Amino acid sequence: MDTFLEVSYSACLLLSIILAVTNRKALKSRQLFFFIPYLCLVLAQELVLAYIYTVGPTGMIYNFYRLITTIVFTLFFYFIPVNTPSRRIIAWLLGLYLAVWAITFGLLHSVSQYNSYLSMGGGLVITASALLFLLNYFNLDNRREEKNWLPVVWVTIGMIVYFPVVNVALTLYKYIYAYQATIFDMLLYNAIPQLMSIFMYSCFTYAFYLCQKKN
Repeated sequence: MDTFLEVSYSACLLLSIILAVTNRKALKSRQLFFFIPYLCLVLAQELVLAYIYTVGPTGMIYNFYRLITTIVFTLFFYFIPVNTPSRRIIAWLLGLYLAVWAITFGLLHSVSQYNSYLSMGGGLVITASALLFLLNYFNLDNRREEKNWLPVVWVTIGMIVYFPVVNVALTLYKYIYAYQATIFDMLLYNAIPQLMSIFMYSCFTYAFYLCQKKN
């Protein structure tokens, strides 16, 4: 089951990248073009982690990965025209997160040690920004605008499901680890992020498909 999840996760990520590159022109009108370099970065990170797991700790990579993910996704929602009324809130959330991240690793902890609290904080910032987008989207009165931003809704659904579920797993990590809880014969704290990643990247892939279809 472990191998099956890893293969499924990699396949979903690769398919998402391929469809994004194939539909790159259609992605621009929905502010989704940046997903191409971001997903390639995720793929590169997975390849690096596969090697580092065998030679040393991976805390620094995860710390910077969540920082980059939080910045990228928050700015994504910030620049969507539908989100204009909420831009100030999104900017404050991102600014607060960056300040806490800098203080934590600049004064309190080593950046080489994985910090689950900052990881959860980044997930909360992304989820809040995604919810603000949905709130503004469902307040649209223009049917054409609703159809135009529908692919972004699917991207948002993927994030809103992924980050809260993974945050819960991080919160309960000590208990899950202590009891060695499993699902389908796989340790729960390893299975949950991969399962949620498969769901999120599937949502991304469908969103990229919709961009081409609607064009």
